[in-house]
Amino acid sequence: MDDRIKIVYSWIGPKGPIWNTELPNVLSFASVAEGAKSDSHKFWADDFWNRLFGPRKQWFDTYPACSIEDGDPRPFIVPFSLTWRVGFSNYFCGETGILEFAHLPWHLVQLVRDKNGYILIDHSVESFMSDQELQSMHGYFRGIHGLPLNKIIYLTGTVNSAEIYDSFCDRHNIPEESEERLKIIPYASSQQIFTSYIEQGADEPEYDPERVPEKLFLMWNRRYRRHRIELALSLENHNLVDRSYISFNNVNLENPSINFADTVDSHYLIEHSGLQLTQDVIDRFQNKLPLVLDGETNVNKMCEDLDNATRPFYQNSLVSIVTETNWDIAEMTLTEKSFKPIKEKHPFIIVGVPGVMNEMRKLGFKTFGDFWDESYDTIECPQQRMIAISEVCHQIGQWSPEKIRNFRRSVKPILEHNWNNLKVSPSERVVKNMHEYILRNIK
Repeated sequence: MDDRIKIVYSWIGPKGPIWNTELPNVLSFASVAEGAKSDSHKFWADDFWNRLFGPRKQWFDTYPACSIEDGDPRPFIVPFSLTWRVGFSNYFCGETGILEFAHLPWHLVQLVRDKNGYILIDHSVESFMSDQELQSMHGYFRGIHGLPLNKIIYLTGTVNSAEIYDSFCDRHNIPEESEERLKIIPYASSQQIFTSYIEQGADEPEYDPERVPEKLFLMWNRRYRRHRIELALSLENHNLVDRSYISFNNVNLENPSINFADTVDSHYLIEHSGLQLTQDVIDRFQNKLPLVLDGETNVNKMCEDLDNATRPFYQNSLVSIVTETNWDIAEMTLTEKSFKPIKEKHPFIIVGVPGVMNEMRKLGFKTFGDFWDESYDTIECPQQRMIAISEVCHQIGQWSPEKIRNFRRSVKPILEHNWNNLKVSPSERVVKNMHEYILRNIK
């Protein structure tokens, strides 16, 4: 029997498939017919086949939906890529969910239920695994459509997804039978952006261990989030903002009528944060806004940075402070923010969910516990974790030029190791996991 798994699309053109999630539009047809591209970030062309399955044709084939027949024993996957513009639970709403909206041929749903078909839900750029979100998937696929949940593969950017899902199932008394539980695969898909970049012959950065950079920290911030505000104010309190590269908006990008002063809870920060902040510190930082580094506004360019436009900021600063998306919730993220310093051979401190630095080590990267205290990564309380990170930054801010040189000499082998480890494709692990899982369960 052919071990290749069919990847099923309703629409396929000369340049590849159109995503299943929505009916195609004129831009979709143009992209798969002539390879036309749109610069609009409001248009999505499915690149899932090109990113995951296409490069591994020894394991996968693309197939039109109309060719899948009842008697074909080969397993197949129907992939759906989700976007942030639609609320997650809306994809799994009653009888008007993603299967209906995509106009998926209903004989395929039956083959998923009874034979060797699978539904793949890809939202690996996000970390949606709250109770409400998981309940919506359970209710839609199992409750509404009666599908075995082990036939639903969910790719999520939640890198601690096994722990999150086990907790969800335990708390909701979900049986351990395979048909009652989703197949969840963690996939830090942002890493693949830079893996592919290196594979294509990226310009490797040079790291000069004898150079003492002009700036201490490099910290990119686009959206307002509590931990970003607290850490920025803590750096201001230690007089480190002017000694660092920091970006910070003076208004909320999602709602420009809300500015920094509207967002800051001064009473909490001064009285209860434990960061020893004062109103003077808050006012002083606010008066510096907006803090602009490169002035880039294109979101894709900011996330990917494949033209190396920001390289001078990395080469002229000592350590990246990575303020990850999630901080005080259970779902752990490793977005492009965590991998950009590795691409640039830059030491980093990740400000995120407890265990995030340990997760980086699980992925084969080395961290920097020999140079500063990384025990903050084990602190569950967000307030105490922020205090610990603030103290690490304060201590680094007191380093002498000679200590900085010694650090840069000592840390260079770690940076070289991490850059080389970035070449290890996370997609390879994901598709191998998926391929082996499906072949083990052929009926």
